[in-house]
Amino acid sequence: MIEYRFIYLLAVLFPIVSCNTIPLKTEKDPIDFVDMFIGTAGDYGQNDPAACVPHGMVKLCPDSDPPNHAGYDYEQPRISGISINRISGVGSRGKGGSLSIKPCTGSYEDEVRIIKGSERAIPGFYETKLDNGVHVRLTATNNIGLQEYTFPESPKASLVVNLHASFTEFKEASCHTLSDREIYGKVASKLGAIKHFVQYFYIKSNVAFEDIKKDSNLVHLVFAESPSHPVEIRVAISGIDWATAVKEHQAERRTFEEIKEDAFARWSEQLSKIEVEGDEEHKTIFYRCLYNTFLTPVDVTSLDGRYLAGNGEIKKTDGFKYYSSWSTWDTYRTKFPLMSILEPGIFKDVCRSQVELYKAGKPNYFWATPTVRNDHSILILADALSKEVKDFDLEACYPELEREAEGLPYGDPGSCMESAYDLHVLAEISKSLGKEDKHRKYMQLSDSIWKTEWEAKFRQIVPETFDTVHGSGLYEGTLWQYRWAVPYDIEGLIEIGGGKDTLANQLEYFFENNLHNHGNQPAIHAPFLFNYFGKPYLAQRWVNTILTKKMVHRYGTHDKFLQPFIGKTYRAEPRGFIPEMDDDDATMSAWYVFAAMGLYPLKVGEPVYELTAPIFEHVRLNLDNGKTFKITCKNFSSENVYIQSATLNGAPYGRARISHRDLLNGGELVFKLGDKPNNTWGIDEP
Repeated sequence: MIEYRFIYLLAVLFPIVSCNTIPLKTEKDPIDFVDMFIGTAGDYGQNDPAACVPHGMVKLCPDSDPPNHAGYDYEQPRISGISINRISGVGSRGKGGSLSIKPCTGSYEDEVRIIKGSERAIPGFYETKLDNGVHVRLTATNNIGLQEYTFPESPKASLVVNLHASFTEFKEASCHTLSDREIYGKVASKLGAIKHFVQYFYIKSNVAFEDIKKDSNLVHLVFAESPSHPVEIRVAISGIDWATAVKEHQAERRTFEEIKEDAFARWSEQLSKIEVEGDEEHKTIFYRCLYNTFLTPVDVTSLDGRYLAGNGEIKKTDGFKYYSSWSTWDTYRTKFPLMSILEPGIFKDVCRSQVELYKAGKPNYFWATPTVRNDHSILILADALSKEVKDFDLEACYPELEREAEGLPYGDPGSCMESAYDLHVLAEISKSLGKEDKHRKYMQLSDSIWKTEWEAKFRQIVPETFDTVHGSGLYEGTLWQYRWAVPYDIEGLIEIGGGKDTLANQLEYFFENNLHNHGNQPAIHAPFLFNYFGKPYLAQRWVNTILTKKMVHRYGTHDKFLQPFIGKTYRAEPRGFIPEMDDDDATMSAWYVFAAMGLYPLKVGEPVYELTAPIFEHVRLNLDNGKTFKITCKNFSSENVYIQSATLNGAPYGRARISHRDLLNGGELVFKLGDKPNNTWGIDEP
């Protein structure tokens, strides 16, 4: 399932006597560890093997029939077609699938299946053979999907474009013929709470069609005879209009192979931002997870700097790229903090894009690419502010931040905990803008909401109700899991929760009795709370357990399993996550990346990362500022999961957390590991 790159001997090009050969490549690069099929089976991650570039609009791969959440399902060979976009791991009916193409050698109604064993995928490329004899090869640029079809001998060769292929509620579509090789049009759909998603398209073939027939939602592109050479279809998309799609198609002069190689090179550069050394299975999971974090948000800026704003206006950027495709309800927890380290330039543009979205009123109406929801966007801005990211105008969108705060939900205990987080960071933003009265207002409101709710619902642990999914009206999760959802005020939690020892004991009971649900997001930060509760060695134990060991998993996304699932949380296989654990637009992948390195952004909105023992002997962050930060583990082994001591740049280091600035300054953090807990390391106060 992974294509490994080899450099072959070129002796045929030289006289034998010269002995001029190129040595075989013996070491793998980070990109060589990316298994594109991890998490693509059933409801075990909801990922896909789509051909795309980092942060690209186009994500091109087959859609299974019936479809999975991201369209593709590794375990379902029958397909409905090959569609141009999707978001991985977002549950529900998925998001994307705007337009698909099905290669046919007979009737459109004929079933078509992937020949399992013929599939091959690497970052930026996918290929397979179908049981109707068609060979499919796919690659992409940011907004052009290249589809190459090699047909067998057939008198009925055709391509059928499905305008109603959206994974969600179809609204409208149109299609027009430009020539015997070109069609254009648009498709629009409703994506859950997103009312209007429109995708303009322009399709051009390198082979002329004998006939172009429109039949309701289908457009039949019929060949006069079976093409004698590969048919290349280029689908250019735009959120602005079809003319923009045409212009950007015309500007792309490279061949299929050149585009494929460029996509691979871009992915290789991205994945090489982190280098790890250790167990190969762990590396395979790590690099697929790292790959997932670079899929969204997507660059929807046209070549001439225009974009579709949230209010439907076409605007011009001012020295930045406009990004879209959000799922900030959970990605704020892990993915965007990781972006702040690995992609600071894009992170800055993401913040400017969020500001523009707020200035437009942050409506759920006009979108240029699939989007899920944009709750908690303020946390991304607050995190950037704490990390001294410049050049985004918080003052310009402050009125909209306040308007959003006025409409925050408080209908259940979970909503109260999460809305209090938004208010907490709004207070910090207010302070940074010199609005001291607003700072006091929102901080007092945040404290009042979460502490009142915590006292009423979470203080007294009632076994009969605490382990009930949707208990006390929770949208999801249990009271046990939401009890820990106060990462923004851990000191306050310690104060009203009975002190560090009491909370540490209760949290230990929580994990020992399999009450944690790593398949859902409200408590994924919980093991790192041990660092604040005075027992960092328990954070080291439970993070390592989640990363590497079999566990008893009692919960799905919305209910308990009839029978607990016993197994590893993350696995290097198509059923890559535990059942019903969606990747949530790489929230869970970014969790793995952070935790595997021994880092975690517990307090989003503060420039600090919690420390635990990495599962790799060596970690190297290759930062955009030209510096490197290394994490080295002495006495490394699978049994030695506890930190005995540490040094930072040669000096003794006794804190269980490290600052964002220390990471960006470069240097080396060295852990000495052992197989017994050390209850004295990591308890130094911040």
